[in-house]
Amino acid sequence: MKFNIRSLAAFSMICFLTLFVGCGSGGGGSSSGGSGGTGTLALSLTDAPADFQAVYVTIERVEVHLGGNENSPKNWQEIPPPDSGVSPFVKKTYNLLELTNGVLEGLGMTELPAGHYTQMRLFIGEDPDDGVNIFGDQHDYANYVVESGTTEQIPMKVPSGTQTGIKLVRNFSVVDGQRTELILDFDAAKSVHRAGSSGKYILQPTIKVIGTRALGYIAGTVFDDNDNPLPGVLVTAQQYDPLISDDEKDWVVIENTTSTNEDGDFFLYVAPGLYNIVAYKDTYSFDVQCGFDAAAFDVSGATVELTLADLTPEGESGVTEYGYVGGKMTVAAVGGGNVTISFRAPGPEEACGGNIELKSETINNVGEEPVSYNEILPVAEEPYYYDVVAWSGVTTEVRSGVTVKSDAITVLDDFKL
Repeated sequence: MKFNIRSLAAFSMICFLTLFVGCGSGGGGSSSGGSGGTGTLALSLTDAPADFQAVYVTIERVEVHLGGNENSPKNWQEIPPPDSGVSPFVKKTYNLLELTNGVLEGLGMTELPAGHYTQMRLFIGEDPDDGVNIFGDQHDYANYVVESGTTEQIPMKVPSGTQTGIKLVRNFSVVDGQRTELILDFDAAKSVHRAGSSGKYILQPTIKVIGTRALGYIAGTVFDDNDNPLPGVLVTAQQYDPLISDDEKDWVVIENTTSTNEDGDFFLYVAPGLYNIVAYKDTYSFDVQCGFDAAAFDVSGATVELTLADLTPEGESGVTEYGYVGGKMTVAAVGGGNVTISFRAPGPEEACGGNIELKSETINNVGEEPVSYNEILPVAEEPYYYDVVAWSGVTTEVRSGVTVKSDAITVLDDFKL
């Protein structure tokens, strides 16, 4: 199995630094009451995949809160670039889609008073750097997407609220004479939203902060039913927990997401624990390994192998083994909102605990006028069926026992959220 050298090197370095240098606890409050002395905070950037050819985001700077009044500039410290040790932070325009499958990009490093910290903030730039994109063209915009099969730079509007910085709430400790490593996981798929039918995009950053003291990983390969590596497969590490909430949308927890590379390989950073590893691609079946144990710093080489069957018929007389689920939805709230719709199947083994999510879709700017959706899914008939869960910021609706027939549309209308 082949992984990007940057992925494995970065993970090995994280293991080394955290095991032998440590990220212990210390101090109390937002760095006040620390143990004295200073330690090092190092930040790296990674991303989950998105359905674009490229997604460029310019990061102006990153700051850490030193405690006290959040509105006072003196209570925030800028984190300079790695290995420079000095400010100012050098803005950079990143292609987030080059940072998938465990690839890490050094973002910043600084000395801080030893103690406990609670938050950081990240500033999105308004002007690009002087670099070029994947086509060798200069950046026309600080933040933009390139749709699949095109070279056009389509700018993303950044909401005005991000001018004060994107707040990243995450407790971490800096220990005297030691180094703390954090990973900022910038989820492009959840951060980039189409602005209705205008063809424009909005950037609403969704970022998870991962601490490397308790960090595991899941690596593996996905094959087709002819044992060929299968690229472009959505792979998720997820858990099922119906006790987490009374709201069914929360019962499937997606820890991390990626897609397989050209060799069918994938790599996911996760917190240690048991996960259901689900692989799915449109017009293919899905596969899952239930209860995979991702132990912290397990570098034993244990990997996951998953196989998807091609559901496209061979020849004109063949039968398509997939169909469609589609319909319309509305949002009653004033001003409308975004709707997420999740397609879930029963876990095939008791170890899965319950449903697994095959795929989900976020539909933007849904209002009182009906908005359509349409998704491909493998054929499913009783007693095998799907649960379809849709939610807005206020309401969740669940449709259980949904069947899908060959080359037909199962209509689920009247989602009123």
